[in-house]
Amino acid sequence: MAQKITIYDVAKRAGVSKTSVSRYLGGRLDELADKTKKKIESAVQELGYRPSTAARGLKGRKSYLIGVIIADIRNPYSTAILRGAEEISSKNGYSLMICNSDNNPEKERNFIHMLQSHRIDGLIIHTTGGNNSSLLEMKDDSIPVVLLDRNIPELDMDFVGLDNRQATEDSLGFLLQRNYERIAFFSEPFQEISTRHERYQFFQDVLKKNNHESSDDIYIVSTDDGCLFRNKLVSFLEDAQGQSKAIFTVNALLMLKVANELNTMNISVPDELSLLTFDNPDWAPVVFGGITCIEQPTFEIGVSAMKMVLERIRGERTTSQSFMYKGKLIKRNSTPEK
Repeated sequence: MAQKITIYDVAKRAGVSKTSVSRYLGGRLDELADKTKKKIESAVQELGYRPSTAARGLKGRKSYLIGVIIADIRNPYSTAILRGAEEISSKNGYSLMICNSDNNPEKERNFIHMLQSHRIDGLIIHTTGGNNSSLLEMKDDSIPVVLLDRNIPELDMDFVGLDNRQATEDSLGFLLQRNYERIAFFSEPFQEISTRHERYQFFQDVLKKNNHESSDDIYIVSTDDGCLFRNKLVSFLEDAQGQSKAIFTVNALLMLKVANELNTMNISVPDELSLLTFDNPDWAPVVFGGITCIEQPTFEIGVSAMKMVLERIRGERTTSQSFMYKGKLIKRNSTPEK
């Protein structure tokens, strides 16, 4: 049987103290010089050392687990967020417990309680809303919570997401400059999801400020009902017949649904209809010759969320913090000047 590698072996190979190795494994990287960190990292890799999370947890009363509740794992936004969060967590000795709520408040609530029972050290949540009391229980239990993309200001918790006002104003202003007569806003039901409410409100604000007639072109659709979805799409196309028109969707998953329906209906984009969406998924540059998007720095948002929760776990910060990234308009074939 191969001899078990210990923290003492790592310290000896790296030529540093056991205390330095402990700090490295405990994620206290800011207390170490870059040269020391590189020595320890090399020693860990050369020896194939795997620290015992359970042992570290018993010693420091930590689980070294961070819960991440994602609203919809199918959404490319979610996968990019997870990549960013995991890059930081793994470098700091933490593992992720990932849950997918499917935008279901009850499912989300059950996950919150399950993660709490596993004594996670922190939580990052892309919330569906409606679970304020459960999140406050986490806070009362001294488990730091970071709200992702969807804010709940009254909870006074850390938040990181997109500046929806800036992103909506820039993208809608771009369409208005290109002389579109009708612009339809398509969204799934708002529920208690702040992002959808904000994007709708800012959409209305921009149109009213510019005295644009599209303030009534609001379509709240469920992607689960294909027939109703198509009827609402047809309704807009018929109502705006003979006018230059565009569809503005609240996220890329909804735009994909729109694109599939338009393809089935043989609607020519951008000749008959123009398209613009939040998010910039991998397929956006190739569908209809390229769909104009509002790109979010999703990987960086995931990185920031994880850094926020680690700051709280280590006691480096005690007051809540909010940070909003700017969106970037990616102009493509789907929005020519009219």
